[in-house]
Amino acid sequence: MFEFKYKIKNNQLVKRIGEKPIPDDEPVFVFRAKDRKALGALMSYNAVLDTLEQKEAVTKAINAFREFQENNPEKMAEPTP
Repeated sequence: MFEFKYKIKNNQLVKRIGEKPIPDDEPVFVFRAKDRKALGALMSYNAVLDTLEQKEAVTKAINAFREFQENNPEKMAEPTP
């Protein structure tokens, strides 16, 4: 199973490794696998990454999103504001 880079701890978004919190004043954008546009966005992001380590991590996310979407077509939706 794919392990995400961040998690919620004590009602705060933290990096899994080291549990360093994301500052409240830093914008964060979240993709959900049920969003029909998310997979394409992740693939575009992966195309501009610089390091193999980054590409491998995002490729894992791409594969997890693709698997979710293939196994849950009834949950898929267009993004909403």
